[in-house]
Amino acid sequence: MIERYDLLLQEAQEAFASGDLEGALQHFETAEKLASDHGDGDRADRAACSVCFVLIEMGQAEAQIPVLRRLFIGTNDSFNRWSSAYSLAVAFDVSGDLDSASAWADRSAQLSERIDNREGPVRANNLAGILSLRRSNFNQAEGFFKRALIALENPKSLNEKTHRGTILGNLGYTFICTERLKEGLKLCEQARDTLDEASADHLIYENLQDLCYGYILDNQLDRAHTAGGRALALAERYDDNQVMKNCLFLLAEVAVRRGDAFRGRRYLRELAEFYPEIEMNEEIIDVFLTTDLTNVVNLRG
Repeated sequence: MIERYDLLLQEAQEAFASGDLEGALQHFETAEKLASDHGDGDRADRAACSVCFVLIEMGQAEAQIPVLRRLFIGTNDSFNRWSSAYSLAVAFDVSGDLDSASAWADRSAQLSERIDNREGPVRANNLAGILSLRRSNFNQAEGFFKRALIALENPKSLNEKTHRGTILGNLGYTFICTERLKEGLKLCEQARDTLDEASADHLIYENLQDLCYGYILDNQLDRAHTAGGRALALAERYDDNQVMKNCLFLLAEVAVRRGDAFRGRRYLRELAEFYPEIEMNEEIIDVFLTTDLTNVVNLRG
C-alpha cells in the first residue's frame, strides 16, 4: 500500500507542478482513499490536506477552511499539523482575511521547526514574511525571510535555487522599505540574476518591480526605467493586474523625474483604464504628475 501511496503522491505533485490541477486532484483523492481503506489515518490526512490545497488553487478556498480546521484539530502528526496550518493561511489569504491568514502563517512557521522536511520551513517562513509585508510589519517580515534563507542554505536543485532567489528578492524589498537602500538593491539584483539564470519569467517580474522602485529612490532613473518596463511587459504576459498598476505608477514617476511629463501622462492614462469607476480626468492626472508617486504606490497591497 505504501509504495502505491507514495507513487500517487509523486504523480500528483508532478501534475500540480505542470499546471494540471484536475490530474493532481484525482491522484491526491485516490491516495486519500487508499490510505483510508487500509486504516492509515495519518497518510489519509496528509493526502486530504493536499486535496484541500489543490481545491484552493481551483478557486474553492472558503469551502476548504472548515475541512482544514478539522484536519488540524484532529491530527497529532507533526507534518499534517504543519500542512493544514499552511493551507489554512493560504485559504484565508485568498478569501481576503489577512489577519487570519497571518495568524495561521505564523503558526505554520512555528510548526515547520518540528518536521523533518527541508521544504516546510522555507515555504512557511516565506509565506509568513509575505503576509507581514502586506501588513507593513517589516521587522517581522525580515525575521521570517532570514529564517527561510537559513532553511534553504546550499540549494541543490534548480527549483531550490529559484525559490532562494525569490526569497532574496523579498528580503531585499524589505530592506528597501526600511531605509537600507544599497543593501536592499544588492539583494534584489542577486535575486534578478538567479531568476534570470533559471529563466523564471513567471517569478521575476515582481522582483523587477521592486528594483524599479529601489532604483527610483536611489536616483538611478535609467535602470529604473529598464526594470520597470520589463516588469510591466511580463506582468501583462502573466495577467498580473496588480503589478501592472504598480509599474505604471512607477514608470510615470520615472518620466516626471526625467522631465518628460508627456510620457508620464501617457502612463497615467494607461493606469486610468484599470479604474473605470473613477473617471480619471486630466485634472486628476495633473495632480499625480506633481505628486511623488513612490509615496502613493503600495507594491505589496
